[in-house]
Amino acid sequence: MFILKKQALINFIKNKGVYLLVAVAAILYGYFETQGKGDFYIFLSAADDLNSKANIYEKKYVDGYHYFYSVFFALILKPFVGLSFTAIKFCWLLINEILFLHLFYLLIQSEFVKVLSSSKRVIFLFMVVLFSARFFIDNIHTSQITILILWCCIYGLYCITQEKSIKGAFILALGINIKLLPIVFLPYLIYRGYFKAFFATVFFYILFLFTPSFFIGHEYNVSLLKTWFHLINPANQNHVLDVEERSFHGLSTLLSTLLVKNVPDVYALNLKRNICDVSLSALTSVLLLVRLTLVTFTLYFLRPVFFSKAKNFWQQYIEVSYILLIVPLIFPHQQAYAFLFTLPAVCCVFYYLILSDLKLKAHPVILCAVIFIFLCFGLKLFLGMFNDYYDHYKIVTYGALLLIPLLVWLRVQVKKSPNFF
Repeated sequence: MFILKKQALINFIKNKGVYLLVAVAAILYGYFETQGKGDFYIFLSAADDLNSKANIYEKKYVDGYHYFYSVFFALILKPFVGLSFTAIKFCWLLINEILFLHLFYLLIQSEFVKVLSSSKRVIFLFMVVLFSARFFIDNIHTSQITILILWCCIYGLYCITQEKSIKGAFILALGINIKLLPIVFLPYLIYRGYFKAFFATVFFYILFLFTPSFFIGHEYNVSLLKTWFHLINPANQNHVLDVEERSFHGLSTLLSTLLVKNVPDVYALNLKRNICDVSLSALTSVLLLVRLTLVTFTLYFLRPVFFSKAKNFWQQYIEVSYILLIVPLIFPHQQAYAFLFTLPAVCCVFYYLILSDLKLKAHPVILCAVIFIFLCFGLKLFLGMFNDYYDHYKIVTYGALLLIPLLVWLRVQVKKSPNFF
């Protein structure tokens, strides 16, 4: 009994030591990244402009960048205007780090990870960290909002599936309001029969849209909403030829560079990348067709009958991972940091490979695909001096697209061996 208690104490101290080390590292990293303005300066500047009733969506900030997020988000930041920018930015980065660690905590505590042996669990988590490092660093360095949105998607859905519909709907609606990306989960809620959560999410979303009216005036709020919806309208020409910045990725950017010879990309290198030259109307049609194909392909992962829950957690994890994966692909104006949304799909692939004892010799094509994806995602981190070439050829988008056939392969393996998981 004494030996067992002693071992339990040692394990407790070890765990606490790990948590303390992670906390100190997060604080120090957040502190070092407070230098410079980053995108958080744009967020705070837009919040400040609410005082003067300026149109925060027509105005440009920091070298001509627009504010693309909700009025409600700007309103949340409004009380912090005038305080020390460095201190507020540090708090913002720390919040993002905490949310990211919370996602890892949910992953570690999930049933399918708990069944792994200690050694396999360490390998699995190490690979996940390795694949996500570039996108996590990009988000913190630019003080972006992707981590918060991803957390709203995953934790919101987690609460909903745990029969905490109102809480989950509130979190999911907050993400949709701030940045429209999580709206893809509204059809998913209907398909899977989470009707209470669906209607609650719609209710909270509308509430978040019009709450600013009580603080800045209804007429001003509605005027801002109209401008915002026009700004983010995917039918806008600048969202079809989505090449305003070299660091843009996603289908709209990739197809523009592949199908149009002289795209208005002032940052393009003098290196050929197009395979043909089509008109803008043809590009629009192709882009729409590819987007619809990826969205429709979601049904492949949702095969069970309508209005029924997923058969098990593993099936649900794969289908949600696919939806998250296509988010940065189908939406325009996406930077590389948005591809943090691919992380759940990466987790799915590595989980199967590790659970099957990494028998990659039997799957050489899969091994090559995993290596290629890692290079597409991580080359900037390890060989950043060639980053202009990576962005020129949009390799991050290729890496994300290659994850789709890997998820298909994984679903086939699940179907072949349902008792394996």
